[in-house]
Amino acid sequence: MTSILANISAMSALQTLRAVSSGLNETQEQVSSGLRVKVASDNVAYWAISTTMRSDNKSISAASDALGVGAAKVDTAYAGTGAIIDLLTDVKATLVTAREDSVDKAQIQNQISQLSKQADSIVRSSSFSGINYLQTYAGDHINNINELDDVVVDSFTRNVDGATTINTSKVDLRKTSMLNDFGGGILQKDDLDYYMPLGGMSTSSFYHEGHEDHYFDGPITFSTTDSVQFDLLIDNSPESAGMSFHITIDKSVIDAALGTNDGEIDNVFQLRTVIQQAFTNVGANAYADVYGTQATSPTDGYNYEIRTLETSPNVGSSIYISGITSTFGPTVTERTLGLDSVPRIDHDNMITSSSMNFLWSFKVMLDATISFDLSIDNAPLQTFVIDRTAVDTALGTTDGRISSAADLKTIVDHIVPGFEGLAVSISGNRLTFQADQAIYPGYGNKAVNFYISSFRPDPPFTLRFDLSEIDVTTSNFTIDEYIEGVEYMLSQSIDSGAMLGAIQQRIEMQAAFSQKMMDEVESGVSRLVDTDMEEASMRLQAFQTQKQLALQSLQIANSQPQNILSLFN
Repeated sequence: MTSILANISAMSALQTLRAVSSGLNETQEQVSSGLRVKVASDNVAYWAISTTMRSDNKSISAASDALGVGAAKVDTAYAGTGAIIDLLTDVKATLVTAREDSVDKAQIQNQISQLSKQADSIVRSSSFSGINYLQTYAGDHINNINELDDVVVDSFTRNVDGATTINTSKVDLRKTSMLNDFGGGILQKDDLDYYMPLGGMSTSSFYHEGHEDHYFDGPITFSTTDSVQFDLLIDNSPESAGMSFHITIDKSVIDAALGTNDGEIDNVFQLRTVIQQAFTNVGANAYADVYGTQATSPTDGYNYEIRTLETSPNVGSSIYISGITSTFGPTVTERTLGLDSVPRIDHDNMITSSSMNFLWSFKVMLDATISFDLSIDNAPLQTFVIDRTAVDTALGTTDGRISSAADLKTIVDHIVPGFEGLAVSISGNRLTFQADQAIYPGYGNKAVNFYISSFRPDPPFTLRFDLSEIDVTTSNFTIDEYIEGVEYMLSQSIDSGAMLGAIQQRIEMQAAFSQKMMDEVESGVSRLVDTDMEEASMRLQAFQTQKQLALQSLQIANSQPQNILSLFN
């Protein structure tokens, strides 16, 4: 049917032409821009993701650029440190030469002075963009600074919540500084305030039974009216009263012990037998004897030893003699059988104890430690560490200073609360360490095993001169002391170089990773929004063909009204 009011065919052809033209225009835009998603209306989700990732990629690029600046600073410091290491090696070799008596010390000193000036020049010139890791201005001694860092930007990240973070690495300038305005640099002497002068630990006793010895060279003869009497206290200690016996030696005791009837004691061998008989008479022989060998051999011809057998129920291991009385006059040499002679060895209530001297006040620097090992009652050896925090916490201070033996005792008590059994006592500046008898009661052979090591300061060495102060023409320090100091500087410089090298390695790895991340982000965004040019080209040709066909269809549809008009001609 043909209508003069509506050309249905033309309208259909026109709609097709419009649809084809829209697709053609869209495809042409994608081909010309290279983007499948150019604006938010193309694809809201992909547009938002790609826009965010492009922004992040610029941030990663900026972080990578900042990383390059950090790398340059670290590289400069590493180069300067390497030069200092070489220079210190030369100084050490020169000092070794100076040990020869035949060399000219003045010429040697001139060479060392030039090397010292060169070190100063190296340190001051190891700067990049105004940043110098080898020359610092901390405003205080480095050992008293909590942090002295330079920050290097190394990456940009976005977490799952969408929050962004700028990541940084820190360079500890306390480890790299060669010269600091208030001291503490590698080429500078230490502040003696931080020298930790802890005296070595000495073991004052080893545990064994209580005993004492006395001298007797005889002979002596007792009449029926003669006697020597004394009080014997066995195993008395601060924790126990001990057992007391009154001992009597007279003619009857002597004759019974020796099988004689003349009351004569000729030598120390007979005296041992007599005293043992006197002990037996009152029951003391169950707890003490005169045959011990801790101090005196049984073959000794002049000395005899009285010792505890440690068989009493008391917490103690001791021998105490008191109340000596004798019927012999003062002109008789052995009137007390030697009981009042001063013992060569007199040990009572022995336990192992160790002592050390506190020499002078000092500070525990921030990175320093003092450690010691401790074992009681054969427990596994345990190491305890005193650091700045422990000092300030125990003493209620903020400067890490230990001013006295009492301070050190307070600190030790603070760090070993879970290790029961350590007792620390003070006498003047001397500290004594031993097992606490309240926890481990026992003396002599009943005492527990106790061991404490010497206190170990770290760092253990104190540098007492600057590199610039070395002077082999004076007697301020020996050549060996100078060599030791330079060796210490060299060791510290090598440690600094190792740290800088590790940071260099991390920066290089992070730079490579950042570049890879930028490439991956770019690739990911491309997958989301870029035009597939092969596919778009094929669609473009198709739309162009469709448009031509749509135009021909429209022409045909528009020719139909002409046929109707011809009917009226």
